[in-house]
Amino acid sequence: MPKPDDPMPKRHKVKIMSDDEPPAASADTAACDGANADAAAAEDATGAAAETVPEPTEAGIRRLEQQVREAERQAEEVNEKYLRALADLENFRRRARHEAAEAMRSGETSILLEVLPVLDNFNRAMEAAPRAKDIHALIKGVKMIHDQLLEALARKGVRPIEAEGEPFDPAYHDAVGRFETTDRPEGTVAVEIQKGYMLGDRVLRPSRVMVAVRPSAAGAGPEACPCED
Repeated sequence: MPKPDDPMPKRHKVKIMSDDEPPAASADTAACDGANADAAAAEDATGAAAETVPEPTEAGIRRLEQQVREAERQAEEVNEKYLRALADLENFRRRARHEAAEAMRSGETSILLEVLPVLDNFNRAMEAAPRAKDIHALIKGVKMIHDQLLEALARKGVRPIEAEGEPFDPAYHDAVGRFETTDRPEGTVAVEIQKGYMLGDRVLRPSRVMVAVRPSAAGAGPEACPCED
């Protein structure tokens, strides 16, 4: 027993639960219950969504198969059109090359047919030259052949370039040297060594010329030094 002078001992409260009162739920139990409820709700939602997707019917399957066949037919048709267009393009290119080659051969043949009569007249002149008694008549005949050749070339668009006495133009003249002279203005063509020709508006062959310059102290005459084109 306690002594009279000792303090009173501490008393602890004890709660007595009745049989009808439910026990208090712990925090872990509450969290577990909440997770189970969420999982159940998600499962219910998935089941509901699965129930809304209709099962494929035989008619639907046939319809899809028909659509696939139609898409395959259209793709095959497009591919055939592409192959035909590719073949047509290749045929066009081949035909264009053939026509270009034929046109070139035709142009060459046409020019040769114009020149052959001139060659015939040259052959006749050469055969008659040893027996010619009148040299002036022979020269006249050769000049006629020359004019005939120029006319044949003119019909094909070929014409000579006028050079001598003209201002030097590198687009039409090929300078091969300088010529000291007082008879021509400086910078003009003093001597034409080889005649040039035009084909339409294009230079077929430039004239080879010597360009006039002022005479030096040594005197007038050709100077054998090349000029720049």
